[in-house]
Amino acid sequence: MWREYFGFAGTALAVINGLIAIAIALLPVRRSVLKLRLGAAALGLGALAVGATFYSKYHAHVQVERQQSDRAEIRMRLDNFILEGRELLGQIRDARREMPTRAADEWAQRAELYLRDRLGERMIPRFRKEANEMYGDGDASVAAPRIGYWRAVRNRVVNLEAIGAEFPDRRP
Repeated sequence: MWREYFGFAGTALAVINGLIAIAIALLPVRRSVLKLRLGAAALGLGALAVGATFYSKYHAHVQVERQQSDRAEIRMRLDNFILEGRELLGQIRDARREMPTRAADEWAQRAELYLRDRLGERMIPRFRKEANEMYGDGDASVAAPRIGYWRAVRNRVVNLEAIGAEFPDRRP
């Protein structure tokens, strides 16, 4: 929190320097030692102001870099969850394979925990939200006993894609 004040420190020190300059100008010539000391104090405060300004710019740059890194990590993790979900959709659709109920439940729980921890509680309803009929074109190829799991996983994959779209890939 104290680092946030460094942005204002340069301005405050510049104002104080201006007041010192006025005081130096108003002092009579006989006070040359006092003028010299005030001038040295003004130089010191000027150096502090420049240092505080550079530090606040550096701190802002570090924060932006950290935010971009966090966003890239979130995007990568969401992409991994999406890929896992698509693999589960393929397993559910294939009637010759065993139904991955446990894997689908664990995948949904892991994704939910990650969303809650990294993006907040408000993402959970979005993750669980029912997808509209536009995404229902694959329902016909899924066996009737598997359709419930298929739709649940499909909805979550679609919602993860929508959430992931809020974290665009910023690689050059």
